[in-house]
Amino acid sequence: MKYCFVVSVFREMVIGMAAAAAVLLLTGCAVVGLFGAESVAMLSSWKELGCGAGVYIVALSSVILVCRLRGRRAALCAAISLALIFAVCAVFVCGKGLLPKHLGDPSAAPANGLDIVAAARSQIGVTVKYDPAYVKIGYPGGDVPRDRGVCSDVVVRALRDARGIDLQKLVHEDMEAHYLMYPSLTRWRMFKPDANIDHRRVLNLERFFERQGWSLEVTRDKSHYHPGDIVTCLIGGDLPHIMIIADRKSQHGVPLVIHNVGDGTQEEDRLFSYVVTGHHRIP
Repeated sequence: MKYCFVVSVFREMVIGMAAAAAVLLLTGCAVVGLFGAESVAMLSSWKELGCGAGVYIVALSSVILVCRLRGRRAALCAAISLALIFAVCAVFVCGKGLLPKHLGDPSAAPANGLDIVAAARSQIGVTVKYDPAYVKIGYPGGDVPRDRGVCSDVVVRALRDARGIDLQKLVHEDMEAHYLMYPSLTRWRMFKPDANIDHRRVLNLERFFERQGWSLEVTRDKSHYHPGDIVTCLIGGDLPHIMIIADRKSQHGVPLVIHNVGDGTQEEDRLFSYVVTGHHRIP
């Protein structure tokens, strides 16, 4: 009797897993159709995507298994489970930035960004250390000591010095109002904004620029990158980085960038050394 029960349960589980896999395939096709293959490919890692798919299959299998049982309680459990799955998927889509983006034309006449370049260049020789340590800072206008910082601090300081744009305050306020649109929950498992660190994370800055309408289409045409533009990229395929386009060019005509990639703020020919993921221009 017990053997028959185990076999029956196992059969139901296999049917549920097969049905869930089919639903996952259809869901994947729908996501690619809605958001494009490139957006899906920009997930931080395929391992992460595989883990998410596994969780999705297990959860959906459980729902299908429950649905095969009888009774109102089973139907209610199935409805609640489906609602939870949809909620998790919604957070995942928002946090990963899979929503369609409206990107500007990078060949359009740029605004004068030489003030941003000058503010970034003034950090060379001042910021001499790369230090990613979490530090409690003031708000608004907070900053770590200027002799150190990370790549995002170059951008934060340049916009603050050149134009009085306080990314710490702006990003924090936008995250408080639209937290699920940022990757903090899905990337760092943070459940609320943190004004000490949020604006110092490249992915948050990239999302903020997108939401402000400052993002342009990414190309490998060197003529599309102008002084003061901000470029986000991936180092080694998975490490987010951010740089400011300078007004000087290499011998091959490629704009130099001002950034902190490990040795303090430097001006280097590194624009296309990494995988460019975002091109942003402050109006």
